[in-house]
Amino acid sequence: MIKDEVWSVSLDRAVRFFDSLEDVEKTNENEYRYLSAVIRLTELKPKGMGIWAAKRIKLHIEGNDEDTEAVYHRFFIQFLSTGG
Repeated sequence: MIKDEVWSVSLDRAVRFFDSLEDVEKTNENEYRYLSAVIRLTELKPKGMGIWAAKRIKLHIEGNDEDTEAVYHRFFIQFLSTGG
């Protein structure tokens, strides 16, 4: 399974979130592993909305269905209020 989405979350916040998960291993800068799922975070150019610019990331998770869905769900619940 592959989850490939753009979220209105700063890279720093996403990194802090994955760093805080005891069962997620940091494998490289902005790259993590949860069981079979590889998680990659890419900082994107902020999206302008009038005088305000929203920080954004690309979230890419790839692995078997169960592991990908499990770690994605945790991210989704953590950042749901940001509006993705």
